[in-house]
Amino acid sequence: MLRPILARALPFALLITLWTVDGGAQTRETKNPVEGQPKAIEQGDFVYKRRCSSCHGLDARGYRAPDLTTGQFAHGTTDAQLYRVITRGIPATEMAGVNMNEDEVWALISYLRTVIVPRADDNARGNAESGEKIYSGKAVCGSCHMVNGKGGRLGPDLSRIGLARSRAAIVREIRNASEYIPQGFEPVTVVMRDGRQIKGARKNEDSFSIQIMDTNEQLSTFLKKDLREVIDEKKSLMPDYGPDKLPEAELDDLLAYLRTLRGR
Repeated sequence: MLRPILARALPFALLITLWTVDGGAQTRETKNPVEGQPKAIEQGDFVYKRRCSSCHGLDARGYRAPDLTTGQFAHGTTDAQLYRVITRGIPATEMAGVNMNEDEVWALISYLRTVIVPRADDNARGNAESGEKIYSGKAVCGSCHMVNGKGGRLGPDLSRIGLARSRAAIVREIRNASEYIPQGFEPVTVVMRDGRQIKGARKNEDSFSIQIMDTNEQLSTFLKKDLREVIDEKKSLMPDYGPDKLPEAELDDLLAYLRTLRGR
């Protein structure tokens, strides 16, 4: 009985395999049909400012997301690869797929090709080996942040921070941690009925309950009816590392190390 079933199934499986391979090849060969066209670039500029600038910056040099002017795209540089990232996003990152029509996507890619500016590599500043020692020693970053499965959970995972943030954005977030606080790490204080206060990072919240990870990395859920107050804090749980705590030379070393973290 099994052999006839497999015999019938095999041609279908082979057809699927051939379609997948051919489809993949076709995707890899797809080229931007409006590359270099002035009207497309102008439209792409408009699309970028409306859809992308809040994360990548008005000048595309990065704010909450990577600097696009370097042309170093983690998930590929071909037209087809950029199209896929823009429309589908990148799983497990802050880059969500953008709902745009095909013409807008190709126009956006045409514009992005015009903003790439060859320049000296910022990573040349600082010593990554010294920066790793600062990360795990003086700055104690690993007590709250995880890198490749090792470290704390209270702060965001930094395993691919070198791709996820521009150098300028990382500097801002080290010097002034409260300037940008990612979703899921917003500081909050819950006040119990007896006056006890528990500080942590908000993980989930609805009309009836709130879930936080406290500063000891304990995950707890509280019913709001049992609380006196829920305080949305403005100051990040991460301390600011000003020049008094982290001189410029040490900051350069730390940045050199962080920029090497590009995921596995």
